[in-house]
Amino acid sequence: MSTNKELNAVIGEKIKELRKKKKMTREQLAEKTDVSTRFLADVESGKVGISVLTLKKICTVLNTTSDYILGISSYTDEEQQYAEIDKKIKNLDEKYLPAINRILDTFCDIIKMDHNR
Repeated sequence: MSTNKELNAVIGEKIKELRKKKKMTREQLAEKTDVSTRFLADVESGKVGISVLTLKKICTVLNTTSDYILGISSYTDEEQQYAEIDKKIKNLDEKYLPAINRILDTFCDIIKMDHNR
């Protein structure tokens, strides 16, 4: 069974990892989640725990699940979606792979055009 101190360390590590992955500063995340920068630094270092409300806000801003931050799941929400897509593709007959590749290319081109508007 994990102690609070161990859980705080896991939570802090995951938050810091995701924040950096999103190229956010500690100040930006603190502002978006209504906590102080000092408090967030203490959370990321595992010195203090967080409330459920703060966890929910952080999950929303970082686009992840509480399961990932709590160390229950090894996938972020985004990674879980990629894993589900990968599983669906792997279950298809190989003869459909070229068509799926063309569909993805077309979809990506449409997104790029929309993004450049």
